[in-house]
Amino acid sequence: MKNPRHAIASVALAATLALGGCAAPAGQSGQASNQQSSSTQQEASLASWNDDSPTIKLVKDYVKNVTDEKSADFIPKEDRVVTIDWDGTLYGELDPIYLDWAMYVHRVLWDSTYTPTPEQVEVARQVEEVERTRKFPSGLEAQHAKCLAEVFGGMSVSDFKAYVAEFAETDAPKFKNLKRKDAYFKPMVELVKYLEANDFDCYIVSGTDRNVLQVLLKDYFPEIKPDHIKGSVSTVVASGQGDKDGLDYTWNKTDVPTLGGQLVIKDVKANKPTIIATEIGKQPVISLGNSSGDSSMANYVVNNNKYKSLALMLMCDDTTRDWGELDKAQSMKESCEKNGWHAVSERDEWKTIFGDGVSLDEGWTWSSEQAGPNRSQSENPAAASMEQAA
Repeated sequence: MKNPRHAIASVALAATLALGGCAAPAGQSGQASNQQSSSTQQEASLASWNDDSPTIKLVKDYVKNVTDEKSADFIPKEDRVVTIDWDGTLYGELDPIYLDWAMYVHRVLWDSTYTPTPEQVEVARQVEEVERTRKFPSGLEAQHAKCLAEVFGGMSVSDFKAYVAEFAETDAPKFKNLKRKDAYFKPMVELVKYLEANDFDCYIVSGTDRNVLQVLLKDYFPEIKPDHIKGSVSTVVASGQGDKDGLDYTWNKTDVPTLGGQLVIKDVKANKPTIIATEIGKQPVISLGNSSGDSSMANYVVNNNKYKSLALMLMCDDTTRDWGELDKAQSMKESCEKNGWHAVSERDEWKTIFGDGVSLDEGWTWSSEQAGPNRSQSENPAAASMEQAA
C-alpha cells in the first residue's frame, strides 16, 4: 500500500484544498434551494440512518418537544446550543490513528524539510506503537500535544493550513477508495445538519488543533464558522516578533500570523467544559461524543441543566465496514447506562458509514515502509544522535 506520509515533500504546499463538499451546485437559486430543503430536509438529511434507528427516534422526539413553544420543555432558539466532538464522532479515527497524530509522525519522520529533536523522534515512535497496538501509554497525549505545537512552530498560519490540506489529500490507511479529507461518518454529518435545520447552534469542541479543524470542516460544514470551532490551542505570534512579549511588540505592515510553537490548552476531558463555559458562555443542551475524552462534556450537558438535555455517545462497533473495537464499544455502552447518556451503534443504526464504494482494506498490513519508524541517519540527524546515545 502506498505510504500516505510520502505525499508531502516540503512545506511549499498548495494553498487551497478542493474538498468534496456539501455546498449547493453552482448557479442554483438560493431561494429555490431553501424551498426544496424545507420540504424534504428531514427525510433527505437522515437518509443514511436505518428507519428503525433508536437514536433518530430519540432525537426527533426531543427536537419536536423542545422546539414546540407550547411544550413545557421548550428551549428558546438562542439557547439551543450543541457541542460536537470531531475525531471519532464526525470523523473516523481508526485510519489507523487520529489525523493530527499521523500528521505529526509525517512531519517528524518523513518531512525532509524539518529536523526534529530527539524528544520529538521518541514521541513519534511512541505514536507509531499506538498505531500498531491501539494501546495508549500514560502521559503520551499531553506529550504529543506539546511536541505537535513545537514541530510546526515558526510556520505561518496560512502555510500550516496548506500543509494540513495537502496531508488531507492522501489516502486513508486501512480503507479502499477513501481520502483522509473525506473520512467523515455520513450519518453523523446528516445528524448535525438536521439539528442545524431545526435552529440548533452547533459548535465543534475537539482535541484536534483549531487550525486543522478549520481546514477540514470548511466544505463539509461551511455553515460552521471559525468562531464556532473550539479545538486545542497553540500560541500565535507576529512573524517578526522574535522572543519579544506581545506587550512589548507592535504589529507592523509586514507581519503575518505565525505559529509560536507552544501549546496553550489541549481541548479534551475536563478542559472541554472549561472552554465551553468561557468561550461559548452557555450550557449546551445536546452533546455528541464518542470516548472518555468526551465524558466531561457529556456530564456537563446532562447534569444541572435548566433545560431538557441529551448526550449521545457513538460506539465504534462495526467490524465489517469499519475497524470496530468491540471491547471499547461495550465499555462505552456501560458508561452510557451509568451516566444517563445515549449509546449510538454504527453497526446497528447506519445504512452506510463513509458512503458507497468505500470498504476496509483487508489486505492492509503494517510494515516499516508504511510506518516509517526510523529514517536513515543521513536523513534524520536527530534520530542518528538518539541511536548513538542509546
